Amino acid sequence: MKKIIALLMIAALMLTGAAFAKGTYLGTMTVVNCENWVTLRESPSTSADTVIRVPYGENVDSYYYNSRFTECYYKGLHGYILSDYLSDGYYRDYQRYEYGDSTEQNTDYDNLLGSMRIVNCKSWVTLRSSPSTKASTVTRIPLGAYVEAYKYNSKFSECYYNGMHGYVLNKYLG
Repeated sequence: MKKIIALLMIAALMLTGAAFAKGTYLGTMTVVNCENWVTLRESPSTSADTVIRVPYGENVDSYYYNSRFTECYYKGLHGYILSDYLSDGYYRDYQRYEYGDSTEQNTDYDNLLGSMRIVNCKSWVTLRSSPSTKASTVTRIPLGAYVEAYKYNSKFSECYYNGMHGYVLNKYLG
């Protein structure tokens, strides 16, 4: 009987593993920017042991860890994936629509640029809170990093980077 209870407790913990995540829930994210798969690692380091390989296009439950890694759950397994290999795609627009915050989003999917790389800068670009070079800084995005982008106007694109939303000058997207 004790063994059955112990097994049930272990199963319950495995099913609720996401409850132990420390970061902000980012939602379901999709594996992108790779040819075949990405590595889900035991800890947030490229030298950490592999938990499993997650195929291109698969979805993971994700939590903010830091600007380089995202904490993820895939098929009941826990680990970390380099953030450049994850995209939240349509999830954020759906979430905003569901919660009534439609003023900030670009819901015209014809404007979807998809995953875009930061280019044409020395080391980073500014993700701004609104489409203006005078708007406050949300974060800095390093050269070569990927963002999920939507064409906003001739000067700016609406972008999502590591769970953050803002605007980037179009000349820095390639």
